[in-house]
Amino acid sequence: MERFNSASEHVGWPYRTLVQQVIHAFFGKHRAFYIEAAIKDAEARGMQESDYYRILRDESEDELNRYISGRPGFGPAPLDPIEPISTSSEFKQKYNTITLSNYNYVLLRVARIVDTGPLTQVVSRIVDYHFSNYWESNYLFQIERDQACKFK
Repeated sequence: MERFNSASEHVGWPYRTLVQQVIHAFFGKHRAFYIEAAIKDAEARGMQESDYYRILRDESEDELNRYISGRPGFGPAPLDPIEPISTSSEFKQKYNTITLSNYNYVLLRVARIVDTGPLTQVVSRIVDYHFSNYWESNYLFQIERDQACKFK
């Protein structure tokens, strides 16, 4: 949470924009995993890929077919190492509704299916993943150089 707030303040991205950027970056890196998971999940439900995609984009997960012979194994997911985020007030950050491309929105819904947790928890874990992996390379150097008024 501290890194998220610091990045927003020092890099100049409002919370909403920062969350959007983090989600886009996450799916930029892990797109192949979630594409494969979506295809496996659609097949396990006996659904055509395009029907599965449309439902995730336009409707509720409740509209997806039930699994024909059980939930597929997705293998180790990118978010598996990230522990669930506490839901206590000090870990909550309010921001307006985020907007994503339709494609990344569908991938986010696939990530929710793979993860099985609530969507807010999936988003929180994506944010945690991002700042755990990219804090020094993407944010800290900017903050430190600004505070020191130095280019290097």
